[in-house]
Amino acid sequence: MLTKDLENFVEQLRSLVRNQDSGVITESLEGILPEDLAEGVSRLQSDEAITILSALDPEVAGYVLVELPTETAREIMNELPDYALAHYLDVLPMDDALELREELGPERFEDLLEIIPKEDAQELRRLLAYPEGTVGRLMTERFFEVSPETTVSQLLEDIRNASDEKYETVNDIYVLSQDRHLLGVFSLRKAIRSPLSTPASELMREEVVTCNASDTAEASARSMARYGFYALPVLDGRGRIVGIFTGDDAQTVLREEETRDIESLGAVSGDAEPYLSIGVLKMAWKRLPWLFALFIAETATGSVMRRYGGDGAIAGYLFFLPLILGAGGNSGSQATTMITRGLAVGNVRTKDWLLIARKEFLTALIVGTSLGLAGMLRSIFWGAEPALMYSIGCALPAIVLWATAVGGLLPLGAKRLGIDPAVMSAPFISTFVDATGLIIYFEIVKAFFGGKLPI
Repeated sequence: MLTKDLENFVEQLRSLVRNQDSGVITESLEGILPEDLAEGVSRLQSDEAITILSALDPEVAGYVLVELPTETAREIMNELPDYALAHYLDVLPMDDALELREELGPERFEDLLEIIPKEDAQELRRLLAYPEGTVGRLMTERFFEVSPETTVSQLLEDIRNASDEKYETVNDIYVLSQDRHLLGVFSLRKAIRSPLSTPASELMREEVVTCNASDTAEASARSMARYGFYALPVLDGRGRIVGIFTGDDAQTVLREEETRDIESLGAVSGDAEPYLSIGVLKMAWKRLPWLFALFIAETATGSVMRRYGGDGAIAGYLFFLPLILGAGGNSGSQATTMITRGLAVGNVRTKDWLLIARKEFLTALIVGTSLGLAGMLRSIFWGAEPALMYSIGCALPAIVLWATAVGGLLPLGAKRLGIDPAVMSAPFISTFVDATGLIIYFEIVKAFFGGKLPI
């Protein structure tokens, strides 16, 4: 949708919201593609989006929710009618549908299972029985299975008559015994090139790489990547096939693991999630544990300086320099790590800069205030005078805010200029934040000490 057309469409949606007539909303938006509806709804306020989606046919609302950014969908889904959410649940891939349970809570999730088709609800319940993080949670039961006697003609006829939802993928065809043990596998390409009367037993390859439903998703994804498979058969404890682990889910698992590793290098803890889907409080919680750990480490450096630096007036505020600069540099590194990774995997785009700036500001405010209070307590423990204590309490939030703003927006600027954010962001952050952090700290100290540094 062109920018100008999108702006007009958003204004039309706001006009419909003001009208408050469900019938008018439904009639006015009839025939508009869910993708276009989602693009307009994503630019509305939460209450406006809820009004639009609540007025739509539940099936249409479900498809619009699928197309919305994850964060937007999470913000509004709890306020939507059950039937709209049930359609949303039903059209989601099984692994995404299971994640929805965490957002809605077990009770409401169970209520939605009573609305969706019985076979889909049963499949979701079976997958929920497997521990989180295992292949069983992510597999699909919709794979192409045949008996050893099935001919090429029969399986091709099955494909022609099957509904779009019957099979997740038909790249590989699995040959099963009557008791559902996996006998072999062959590709659809091989079947197409074979005579129509050829039975599956003559086409299949008996040496099949498999995984167990209780195996970790990461280990199975790496096994699939090693062999270059489209999917991996999943067996239960008795060796019977219960589903397949598809390539797109394996890629998601590996991408999340890589993201988690990269964020850990940047001192960000917690699960790997798309940047825009993480709320401000959760973002702060992902960053604070490591910042506090690094904060304690920096106070050790200050203790060494205090031991050898003497007791003069100038020593008082210089001893806090490692703590102040460390907090700023680490906060900036956390922000730039998350944004750079988001750009790399496509979860963040340069046009999201305003949303990113808002989120980083609020996150930095929480983190900076927490560190500021910790810094004040530390200064009291060291016996600092009140003016220095207040200087620390103000300088830490100010520097964290500044460092986070630079760390969050710098990768976006680099991307816009055609520069690889991963190459220039981290080294630039360290140098720039240290230099500007010194200015911020010294100016705040001067303000609390009557306009001049205590020397």
